[in-house]
Formats: sequence, C-alpha cells, structure tokens
Amino acid sequence: MFFGNLRQDWAEFVLTELGRQRFEPVTFGPESRAFHHRCEVDGYLALHRLRERLEAGEVAATLASEVPAVPTDSSWLQSRRARLCLHLARQAERDGEEVLALTLYQQAGDGPSGLAEARIRRLRLMERRGDFAAAFALAASAESPGEQEAQALGRLLPRLRRRLGLAAQPPEPEPETPRWRLELPRAACVERAVCEHLGRPEAPVVYVENLLLNGLFGLLCWPALFAPLPGAFFHPFHAGPADLYRDDFVSRRRALFETCLAHLDDGSHAQAILATWRDKQGIASPFVHWEGLSAELLERALAAIPAAHLRACFERFLGDLRVNRAGLPDLIQFLPPGEEGRCATASSR
Repeated sequence: MFFGNLRQDWAEFVLTELGRQRFEPVTFGPESRAFHHRCEVDGYLALHRLRERLEAGEVAATLASEVPAVPTDSSWLQSRRARLCLHLARQAERDGEEVLALTLYQQAGDGPSGLAEARIRRLRLMERRGDFAAAFALAASAESPGEQEAQALGRLLPRLRRRLGLAAQPPEPEPETPRWRLELPRAACVERAVCEHLGRPEAPVVYVENLLLNGLFGLLCWPALFAPLPGAFFHPFHAGPADLYRDDFVSRRRALFETCLAHLDDGSHAQAILATWRDKQGIASPFVHWEGLSAELLERALAAIPAAHLRACFERFLGDLRVNRAGLPDLIQFLPPGEEGRCATASSR
C-alpha cells in the first residue's frame, strides 16, 4: 500500500537512514497515493498474480479471460494492465493462438495508456497473416505516433504498399556521416585504447558512453523529471518517476520540459546545469551517473557543445527516452581553438 508495488520493502528505510542512498524530496498530497479505492488494490493484486501465473508456464488462452478491468482514472494501473495484455499476446502468438494474440495486442495498444509496442506487434502479425489491406488502413491512420512507432511504420508501410500494388512514396534521403577506420593492437577495452591513441594534452579524448549527454539532460531537466504529477511518485524512495517510460510521459510534462530547454535558447543552460550538479550531488536520478560526471568534464562539454546541438540531442531523447538515451557517444574529444569545431564524437562499430 505504501510503495505501490511488491518489490520494495523496509530495506529502503534502512539504507536511506544509513545514508547509503539519497532521493529527491517530492511533495506528496492525497493525489500522490498509489491507491485511492479498494478496487484499485484488488486490480493491482489480480494483475500481479496473473503475471506470476504466466511466468510459471500457464497458457495465455487460460489467463486472458481473467484479466480484470481497472479504473479508467488510474493511468498507472491502466498501463500495468496494458503491459500484462502485451505479455499475454506475445505468449499467445508463440503458442499459435494468433486470433487471441491480435485481440490482446489491440487491448494493450488502445486508449491513452496504450503501448506503442503492442500496436506495432499487432500490425506485424496482421501482415504475416496476409491481412494487408486492414494492416495498411490501420497503419496509415496512426495519429501522432511516437518515434519508436514512427520508425516501425516507416518500415512497414512501404512493404504493405508493395503487397497492395500501391505507388511507392519517395524515401527520405539518408544523412551523410563521416567515417574513418582505425586499426590498433588488441586491447581489453577498445574505447580506452582509442582514447590513448588519439588523445593529446591539448585535445583530450574521454570515454563517456551513456554518461555525458544523459547527465547534461538529467541536470538541465531535473525540475521536469521530478515534477510531482499524479502517478509519478507514490513514496519518498523513488530514483525517478514511476511513469518514466510510459508513452505519455513527455506529453504530460511538455510545458515543463519546454521551460527547462528554454535555458538553451537564452544561454543560461551552463549556469543552470552546474547549479543543479552542485545542489543535487549524490541524489538518485535515472539520467545522472554522479561518479562519471566531474565538474571539469561538465565545464569542458558546456564550453564546447553549442546550445543548439544540445537542444537537438535532448529533443531526440524526448522522442523515446528508453531507446534514444543509449550509447551516444562512446567517445568525445575536446579540440583546442583553431581546429575544426570545438569537439568531436565517435561511436565504435
């Protein structure tokens, strides 16, 4: 009841009291509670038990009829229900129960809490079943798809057009990306070997995979990420909002993110980022890895990376926070004045 889940326990209190972990203080009101009515508790427990039974090996066809309805005004419970329907649908598809899988994918993908993955899997299954016209009509009618869904539709729609004998749409031109090849002796860590090979005292190379851009984003957008919206924080022990990877996470906070990103437009972003780095040091965040973000690294990056480039990166993050935050870049080199640009980035292949 307190945590809103069955994963956390009293150890959270002990570790926090001992100073082993720190969390951002968030204002809690009655609207912040995980459960407001008995039916919500019952619904949560029923969903949890069904997931356990699915993982224990029960067939999806047996469990699908027992999926409970949950209150429509509880978006986080609706999201949990959608996630269960997605897992049931995937199992039904593996079991050859394609009609049931389509029904469950539809349930998982419909509504404000619907999952993009479910909508994509439904279309792919329709395509495999030969329902090309229905799949094309459904795909073409997608409204404001997120980035993950838009990319999947970008691959699916041309195939369906060919299947239906429709005229192909001209593809968007691919951007040209500079590439160069470097051969070095075998090393335990290829990235660190490249750092040593390319780095110069006046132009250091730093291994920053998943640290730098994520950290800059997390520090600049801290107020938006930790805004006490209903369904985001249920208790004082959240490392990040509970709805972080829900499809509606960004849309619910769009105005808050715009306020944070506005620092990039007026040039105050460096001051804002460094102030948050000082004030929030050590507090758990889903984007900030404190051990890898020194003041020197932040100051070098903020001096070298144009604000417009950071905005482009952060907008890309917001298109799909789960996917787009990964692995960019592996390495960054800070170039001295006079060399082309102020920094260069690279990813290994």
